Amino acid sequence: MSTEPAIDVLGDIEPQGRDDQYEPTSPWWLSGTPLESEHHRLMRRRTVHIPWTETTAEKLTDAERARLAATWMRRSEAEYLAVSTFSVLAIDLVAARAPADVLSLCLRAGIDEIRHAEMCIRMAQIYSGKQNLPPPGMSSLPDDPTRPKLHQALANTMLVSCVSETYATTVLSATRDLTTDPTAQAVLTSIYSDEVMHARLGWSYMRHAIEIGGQGVIDAAAAMLPRALRGVANVVEAERPVGEVTTAVRTHGLMTPAEERVIFSTCVREVLVPGFEALGIPVGSALDDYGDTWAHAA
Repeated sequence: MSTEPAIDVLGDIEPQGRDDQYEPTSPWWLSGTPLESEHHRLMRRRTVHIPWTETTAEKLTDAERARLAATWMRRSEAEYLAVSTFSVLAIDLVAARAPADVLSLCLRAGIDEIRHAEMCIRMAQIYSGKQNLPPPGMSSLPDDPTRPKLHQALANTMLVSCVSETYATTVLSATRDLTTDPTAQAVLTSIYSDEVMHARLGWSYMRHAIEIGGQGVIDAAAAMLPRALRGVANVVEAERPVGEVTTAVRTHGLMTPAEERVIFSTCVREVLVPGFEALGIPVGSALDDYGDTWAHAA
């Protein structure tokens, strides 16, 4: 049995570097304490400088700006919630005595999500002119106290990282390709570069878990796969903000729900299923569940 996941399809990325042209993204969303300087040091670690002043938002209509503001605000809410997602996942991984490199990358992912939330909030402000914050909240990951700690950690790593973050790389890449606004494109590129590593975290841990847990881990992964796929599909199927996705809106980092369904279906077929199969994990009816019929549903 091969234990090499098909992660090369996630693409090559450069290691996170230092953005020496960094400027505070949302200075009004800070504590006003000496912690701010250390926060900025953490936020400087990103691969792409964001040209905030090069936005072309002023060329949009009011309706287009409202549509984009709502979309970027929703993205900020998802990124903010993801901070707690990786925090909860880190607890599962610690309980399963995960390797140190897995733990450090999981905790770094939480910091990445703070950066993503800041950038999306700044984007929403660009389009709306308002300084709004995401609502408070916390992720609730599946928790089964009766299962072995290794299986618990593996199951939530599959959901959070292998499936959700892998899909995020595909939809972000596709969205970035149609984006021409310099600011939006840079933000999407920066987020994408982090999400690739977040996805690799999951595939790497899954390989490790199989090596130490054998068939029991494979069985647990197979049982979790339908739930993980359905969780991401629910997000893809969710209702979107009101407003037309015009040609101009698309160039600022937005595609239609119909396009996103096709991307998820393609991701399942060309990335997720081959990856799980390479690890010896049965995929059940995944290809049928998210095939052409689902992809092109109204």
